[in-house]
Amino acid sequence: MDLTTTLSKNWSVLLVRGLIAIIFGVITWLAPNASLSIMLLFFAGYFLFDGMLRTWVAWNSKQHNPYWRWLLAGGVLSIIAGLVTLFAPNVTAILLLYYVAAWAIAIGAVEILIALKLRAEISNEWILIITGAISVLFGLYLIFNPSAGIHTLLWLVATYAVLFGALIVLFSLKLKKMVQQQ
Repeated sequence: MDLTTTLSKNWSVLLVRGLIAIIFGVITWLAPNASLSIMLLFFAGYFLFDGMLRTWVAWNSKQHNPYWRWLLAGGVLSIIAGLVTLFAPNVTAILLLYYVAAWAIAIGAVEILIALKLRAEISNEWILIITGAISVLFGLYLIFNPSAGIHTLLWLVATYAVLFGALIVLFSLKLKKMVQQQ
């Protein structure tokens, strides 16, 4: 069975996936604080589950695994991250924001440096310089406006979810039409 056939037979799964993404995006637009709380709760649950699983695997493999302490350390760190996320969600949200800000600044700086190096080889390197500058400015915006930055990130995630969901819905409907024509 080829990929097209597999996808066509499962078009309804893609439709549901797209609709869930759209609903998630719209809810995030309408209730960003609740959406952030729910996302952080999911992060906490994942971190705790991951930590418990790693700890269990480490403990059960310590007889024959020379690296079991590393697994245990990873498990403990995941449990700590889960507890911090659960009991101090604002700390996690701020850390996530600063992580994204640092990434944007670093990527922007790299793009600017690359553009400056390319000046002798290509024209219109200013496009890459502008891209880098926008990344740096976005990162600085997040750092100096953390509350607005978190809401900006939520808005971007919501917009992505709605666009992604809409495209997946359109794709699923195209697949449904293919099935009906067969």
